[in-house]
Amino acid sequence: MKRLVEQGSDWGISFGDMVWRRFVKSPLNVVCLVFIAILLLVAVLAPVLANDKPYVIRIAGRLRFPLFAGLQRGDYCVFLAGFVGLWQLIQLGRNSRRLEPFVRGDVLWRQLSINSVIILFGCMLVFVFIRPSLDGTDYKALVASGEAGNAIFTPVPYDYRQTDIQSRQQPPSREHWLGTDDVGADVLSRLIHGSRISLSVGFVAVGISTIIGVVVGAFLGYFGGKVDFIGMRLVEMVMAIPMFFLIITMLAFFPRNLFGIMVIIGVTSWTGNARLVRAEFLKLRRQDFVQAALSLGLPLRNILFRHILPNGITPVLVNATFSISGAIFIEAALSFLGFGAGPATPSWGQMLSLGVSTTGRFLWWLTLFPGLAIFLTVLAYNVLGQGLRDALDPRLEKRV
Repeated sequence: MKRLVEQGSDWGISFGDMVWRRFVKSPLNVVCLVFIAILLLVAVLAPVLANDKPYVIRIAGRLRFPLFAGLQRGDYCVFLAGFVGLWQLIQLGRNSRRLEPFVRGDVLWRQLSINSVIILFGCMLVFVFIRPSLDGTDYKALVASGEAGNAIFTPVPYDYRQTDIQSRQQPPSREHWLGTDDVGADVLSRLIHGSRISLSVGFVAVGISTIIGVVVGAFLGYFGGKVDFIGMRLVEMVMAIPMFFLIITMLAFFPRNLFGIMVIIGVTSWTGNARLVRAEFLKLRRQDFVQAALSLGLPLRNILFRHILPNGITPVLVNATFSISGAIFIEAALSFLGFGAGPATPSWGQMLSLGVSTTGRFLWWLTLFPGLAIFLTVLAYNVLGQGLRDALDPRLEKRV
C-alpha cells in the first residue's frame, strides 16, 4: 500500500493525465517538446523578429508604426491561429484542474471544434477586409540621414526579401550574424521566416493526409467484406507507387507554389493513416458500445466518428507526429532539387541548395545553418513521436 501511494495511484485521473506523466518521465522528450514549442513561437512571430521595418519611428515629429501597418494577410491568419492555439492550451490546463476525467474528452472535442471554426471564419474575414500593404520606404536610410529618429528595429533588422548585391555571399559577421546568400539576403532572417514555411507544410500536409486516411480507413474497417477487399487493393496500388517520384510527377502538371506542394504531399501520403484506422475499426466494430449505438438507431456518421474513432485515434496521433517530420523533409528535398517553391520563398531546402555557388565556391554557412535547422526539427519530431508512442502503450511502462 505504501509503495502504491509513493508511486501515485492512477485512480481518479484521465487517460490523458497518465499519458502525460509517462511522457515527461524522459528528459529527452521534454527537451524536444520545448524545442518544438520555441520553433512554433519563432514561426508565429517571424515578422516581428526579422523585418526591415521598425516597430516605431518618429518622422516629422509624428510617431509611426511601420511594422504593424505592413503586416500581410498571412501574418494575421498565423497570429489568429497562434492566439487560438494558446487559448486552447490554457483551456486544457483549466479543464484538467476543475473537470472530472470522464467529461474532459467531450469538453475538449467541443472546444477544438469551436476554435477550428473561429480560425476558419477569422481567416476568411482577414482575406475579405484586409488589403495587401506595400511599403518600400527605406527607414534605415531615413534614420541615417537624420530625417527620422527614435526608431526601434527588430532583433534581426533585415527582411527575408531584402537583397544587397554588394554584400552577397558574405560569411557570418557583426552585421549579418549568419552571413548572406547569393543575392545578399540575410541568412538568419530567411531561416526565421523559413521556419514558418516548413511548419506550415508539415501541419497542412499532415492535416490533409489525416483527414483522407481517417475517412477511407473508417469506411473500410467498419463495413469490411467486399468494401474492405476492393478498398485495400486500391490502397495497396497507391502504396506501390514511389511517393517522392509521384510528387515530382504531379508538380509537373500544376503551378509550382507552396500551397500546391502542401496539397500534393497530403493527397499522396494518406495510405498509412488509412491502414491504421482500418485496423482499429475492424477491432472495435464488434464491441458492445458499438452494438448498443446500432440498436439505438444512431446515424452512421455518429457511430463512425463520435463513438468508434475516439477509441481508435491513438495510432493516428502517433503516426501524425512522424508524418510532420516526413513532410518537412520531403519539402526540403523538393526545394533542394529545384522542384519546390520559388527562390523568393525562404525555404530551408532552397537555402541548402545554395551552399555551392556557381563559381564552385563552398559557402559553408549556407550548408551548415539550414541543414542544422532541418536536422534538429526532423529529429525533434521523430523523438516526440517515439516518446508519445511509448507513453500511449502502458505495456512499455516499467513496473516495480
